[in-house]
Amino acid sequence: MFNRRLIIFIALLGLSLGAIWWFWQSPQGESLQAGQTGISSVRFTQDLSGGWDQFSSLRQAWTTESERAKGNNKQSFFTGGRSLTLPSSERFAVVAKRLRVPGEWSSRTMLLTFNGVQGHANVYLNGSASDQKVGEFEGSGGADVLEIPAKAFRYGEDNILVVELTGSSEQRAILFGSAWPNSGRITGKIRLDAVVETTFMSPQLNVSWNDTTAQVTIRTNIQHHGFSQEGPWTVYGVLSDGSAGIAEQSLTVQSQEKADPQPVTLTFTVPDARRWSIQAPFFYQLHLTVTNNRGDLDDLTLPIGLRSIALTSGKWVLNDQEIPIKGEALIPEEEFRLRHAGQIEAWLTAERKKGINLVYFIGQLPDELWLQAADRVGIGLWAELPVELIPSGRLPQPEVFQKIVAEKMLHPSLWAWTVGKGLDSDALTQKYILQSAKEVQPDLAFALKTTPSVFTGLSAEQSLYVQGNKIQGVWGQVTVETPSTSSVRWVNEPRVAEIWALLITFLAWMNIRSVTWRYKEIGEKKPRRRLRRAWRWDGLFVFAREGMLAGLITSGIFRIPIHFSPWFAHLWPGIDLIQAQSPWRVWVMLSVLFMLVRLFQVGVVAPHLPDAPPALGLVYWLERRYRWAVFIAISWASLPWGLPFYVPILSYGVLVCLFLPIRIRDIHRIGGHYRSFLWVPGIIVGVLLIWISFHFADWIYLWHMLRP
Repeated sequence: MFNRRLIIFIALLGLSLGAIWWFWQSPQGESLQAGQTGISSVRFTQDLSGGWDQFSSLRQAWTTESERAKGNNKQSFFTGGRSLTLPSSERFAVVAKRLRVPGEWSSRTMLLTFNGVQGHANVYLNGSASDQKVGEFEGSGGADVLEIPAKAFRYGEDNILVVELTGSSEQRAILFGSAWPNSGRITGKIRLDAVVETTFMSPQLNVSWNDTTAQVTIRTNIQHHGFSQEGPWTVYGVLSDGSAGIAEQSLTVQSQEKADPQPVTLTFTVPDARRWSIQAPFFYQLHLTVTNNRGDLDDLTLPIGLRSIALTSGKWVLNDQEIPIKGEALIPEEEFRLRHAGQIEAWLTAERKKGINLVYFIGQLPDELWLQAADRVGIGLWAELPVELIPSGRLPQPEVFQKIVAEKMLHPSLWAWTVGKGLDSDALTQKYILQSAKEVQPDLAFALKTTPSVFTGLSAEQSLYVQGNKIQGVWGQVTVETPSTSSVRWVNEPRVAEIWALLITFLAWMNIRSVTWRYKEIGEKKPRRRLRRAWRWDGLFVFAREGMLAGLITSGIFRIPIHFSPWFAHLWPGIDLIQAQSPWRVWVMLSVLFMLVRLFQVGVVAPHLPDAPPALGLVYWLERRYRWAVFIAISWASLPWGLPFYVPILSYGVLVCLFLPIRIRDIHRIGGHYRSFLWVPGIIVGVLLIWISFHFADWIYLWHMLRP
């Protein structure tokens, strides 16, 4: 009998897990518009943004796309994947795209550029084996470039590009973070460039002032993709005001034995320089070229805005003029919505008319489209490094953000950076904050805190305490206008709790009315009708109690405040993914799971008790000491009336402990030992303790954050 019931519950667990898998919901994203920095007139470029195919695994992606390349488009529902438009706000595990490369590109090196990648990326070309991987990188929202030899491509036929994304380092390092889900995002442009032997890497800009004269320093590297013996190279730069060149410089770079990137520094002196300001956002044009004796040529053109930004006596000073800050912060959902609709410049213009002079980006680096629009409109931007709620021992080295900071700081509209949010205040954090503040200079550096402490090395005006939906100082304030969404998503929970409370109350009453039966009657071969009826009500009460416990756990899952503050966005994508599922299916799965655990616990104990009673009958006999579950069910139903959620959970644990001596006495009276009942719970607690030990640093961090 017990084996048959056990098989039934195992089958029910399999069905419930299968239902969750079959109806698994991934939060749907939106396609995004994106921009790119710099323009070259000599590079061959193919924009790879647009339609891609999304898959659940690398093998599925390669198998399906290779069949489609051969003309077989009859894939099944399970193997066909689905379309996805990149860039997108949607998370994914694997995407693939078929592309054709013109034959005239075959004599050049290919540069594959990804912008806005959030996650660890593995990129494959024409295969999925390790020798067909063309590169991997850790994306933090900037531009990442992979160099691919021209011979790796097939000319005149389809090439299959596959990108696999797993959890980012920031996702793993965050408080109680993990590598699950194995997915990420690409929120920027993807392009393939065919380049000559030597190219420019992304330049860095520095401007110093002597009254009205600007000293413009451009630092870049020339990257050799072939043999560096083809030098020397002539690097020429010209700075123009749109009508004529106002400064130029030329220098020669000699060959070197190593083919490492060779640094190049160009300096331009601009007398009576026109400054970029919020009233008059003026741009100069910078044009760079590099050539060698063979006539190979690469160039780069980009706009340059000259301005100065400083924090003086706690006030923001732009171009030597104090500006009171009135800012608005954007949560990622709002940023995605505006970029999807193509309303960026119109929205920024409308904000300027309302008196807003600064836009703060929460949890998202501003795309080039935002930076370019802000440059034109004349409004400041405040960006964040992806460092929030990270225990001190897992803080990244600030040097990893050098490339991101340099490419974004080409824009005069970018004024400030938040180098960390919700961090501890110990020595390791202080060191990180100081080093990060140096990395973002000459832009302003700030740290956001959840407690009113001050980071050593930063002024009080730079250590900002999050106060509700705003941060403020003597310089002004920034406010999040869009409220955070509620974390309670089980809409029908109150009705479920009420019905379940009535059900448990009814079952408890029927158990009380039933005949009282003793331990020695568990093994009755031909029980009387009254005994069978008592067993039936006991069995129903067992399942009702486990369902109530599963309901409380389900309620807790959907109450986890992943958006507890609008300043901390998308902290735990795994929880976000679970909360996107149906709470009904989660509840059913947990109910069956808890029932199985109870059956296993008693099934392990039964052979060690006197007369080796049937396990199912033993479950019924033990349940008479759990009739207090009626009060827990009533408290669950009372949650909509203002009862705190922790009361039912805490009360359940307290009552289990209070009635433990009575349950132990019952087992001793029949001649058994209660130790056997602790085996299954002990295994569960042991696993939990192992998990806690792996997150020891997280608990220390929480202790520091929560203590007064």
